[in-house]
Amino acid sequence: MMIPTDIRIKIVFLMVKFESSTVVRRKLQVEFGNKTPSVVSIQPTFERFCETGTVEDRERSGRPSKITEEKIDEVSDVLKNEPQSSVH
Repeated sequence: MMIPTDIRIKIVFLMVKFESSTVVRRKLQVEFGNKTPSVVSIQPTFERFCETGTVEDRERSGRPSKITEEKIDEVSDVLKNEPQSSVH
């Protein structure tokens, strides 16, 4: 489950205050209900913040996307002009 940024920020504040993933999860459950991340997700989120200074995800490894804005615009134009066409 991807944790929304607002919850990640809240995790950092609560971890600084309570220093316990379990307590932080209980506090988050009161505010966010079913959207609350697991205890297993809370600790790495806090550790990532301590290491990088941000709650955002680390950059992913792997091959970069070949899709360019020009290609997206080109495909959109074709589909607008010929809606019965296949995307293939």
